[in-house]
Amino acid sequence: MQITKREFLKKLGLGGAALAGGGLLADKAVKTKQMLPQGSVGDPDNVWFGKNIFPLGHTMNDGPSCALKDGKIVQPAREIPIFHKTDVVVVGGGPAGFAAAIAAARTGAKVAIVERYGSLGGLFTNGMVLIMLCTSYIVDGKYRLVTKGLTEEFARRARALGPHVCTGPVPPNRHWQPVVDPEGAKYLMDRMVEEEKIDMFFHCWGVDVVQDGNKVLGVVFESKQGRQAILAKQVVDCSGDADILFAAGGDYRQITHGIGHVVRLGNMDRIWAKEPPKGADGKKLPGKWPMRSNEANPCTWWGNTGTGPKGNGLDVRDLTAAEIGFRKEWWEHVAEMRKTPGWEEVFIANTCSQIGPRASRLVAAETIVDRAVYREGKRPADTVGMFGADGAHKAPLYVPYRQLLPKGVDNVLCAGRMLGAPDTIDTFRLICPCFVTGEAAGTAAGLAALKGCTPRELDVSALQKRLEKANVCLA
Repeated sequence: MQITKREFLKKLGLGGAALAGGGLLADKAVKTKQMLPQGSVGDPDNVWFGKNIFPLGHTMNDGPSCALKDGKIVQPAREIPIFHKTDVVVVGGGPAGFAAAIAAARTGAKVAIVERYGSLGGLFTNGMVLIMLCTSYIVDGKYRLVTKGLTEEFARRARALGPHVCTGPVPPNRHWQPVVDPEGAKYLMDRMVEEEKIDMFFHCWGVDVVQDGNKVLGVVFESKQGRQAILAKQVVDCSGDADILFAAGGDYRQITHGIGHVVRLGNMDRIWAKEPPKGADGKKLPGKWPMRSNEANPCTWWGNTGTGPKGNGLDVRDLTAAEIGFRKEWWEHVAEMRKTPGWEEVFIANTCSQIGPRASRLVAAETIVDRAVYREGKRPADTVGMFGADGAHKAPLYVPYRQLLPKGVDNVLCAGRMLGAPDTIDTFRLICPCFVTGEAAGTAAGLAALKGCTPRELDVSALQKRLEKANVCLA
C-alpha cells in the first residue's frame, strides 16, 4: 500500500497548517505495510515504534525559580499539588518499608509506599545484600527461629519459587540464613504488595513533610513530575537515613560507617580451576574472591570489598568516590583473575545499583537500646519484635516499641537501619532486623490511623496482640 505524505497528514487531522513546510512535505509516496493509528505523530516508515507516539499536553507546571540575592540562593514560596491521600504512607521500599506497608495494609488501613528506585527491596535487592541474617539463636543445642511473621512468610514464599531463588535449611538443626536472588525478591515483593492493594509509587524521593507544629500530616516527594504531596494520617520513615524524621525537625545522632558495594561475577559454574585465582596484587585469594554462600544462583558468585571505605553516608562526595573506587577495583581485579588458568571465563555480571552506607543518622527515639542494656538480658515490657544471633553476638535482641518512636515528632514511626545505638547498628541494619522493625512500625501505624490517635497514644498491649496474631515472636 502507498499513500502520499499529504494524504497521511490529512488522516492525522493536521490539515493544511501542517503542510506549510512546502517541498519538505511534497506528495512523495511512502511505502508502508501498516497505517499509523489516528492521531499518531510517529514515523510512518517505522510503524512498529511510531504507533506509540502521540502528542501530549504538559503534565505539570513550573513555579518561580530560585534566585540569587545578596550572595544567597532564595527559593520563592510555591503551591505543591496534592498527589494522593491515604491512611498510612511509607517512605522507602527496602525490607523495612516493604514489611511496614504490608503490615499496615493488613490492619485494614489504606496504604501507599514511596520508593526512589524502580523496584522494592532497597539494599537487599538493589544493593544485592542477599543474605537474611539474624533469624535464629541457639537454645539447648537447637536453633530457635525468632524472625517469624512477615520475615518468615517472605523467606518461605521465596523458597517456594525454587532453589535458584532461595536457599538454606530451616531450624532446628541448622541456622537458617536464606540467600535470595535479587530479581526473585523484587518479583515476590511486587506480588505481595499487589495482593494487599497497596498504592506503590516508584521513582519518587521523599524530601519533606507537611507539618502542623509537631504533627506530621503527610510527605512531599520529588519526581519527574516535580514536587507533590501525599497526605496521610500516619507516616513510617523507612528511608534508611531518617530523611523524613530530619525534614520534620526530629533529633538524631549522625555517625560514619563503612560504605559497602557489591559485585556479582558470572560464569562461575564454568570455572574448572581447583585453586583460587590471583588478584591484582599478585597474591592468591581468598581475601577478595566472591563467596559462594551468598548466592542462590549457581552461575553467579557474590563479592564485595569488606566493609568498604569509611565515610559520611549523606555526603555526595564520599558516596561518589566510593562508587568510582569500587568499580575500578573490581574491574581491574577481575582482569587479573582471568589470567589465572581455569578462571578465564569469569566476568562481572553486575555491580549493585544502590550503594550501601551501613549507617548515617540514628533516630533519637524515646528508648535507645545499646549493648550495655542488652547485656542485662531483660525483655522490655513493650517488646514488638526480636531477632537472633548476628555472628558477633549469640544472644537475641528485643525491640521495644519506644525504639520506633522519635522524640518530639508525632504521627511518625521509624524502622530499619536508622534505629539503635552505634554499638547495635551492625545488627539493626541487617535484612531480617529491618523486616522485623518494619512490620512492627507498619502495624502500629495502621492501628493508629484507624483509631485516630498518635502512635505515642496507641495501646501497646493491643499492638502486641495484633503482632502475636500475625505470628511475630515477642518472647
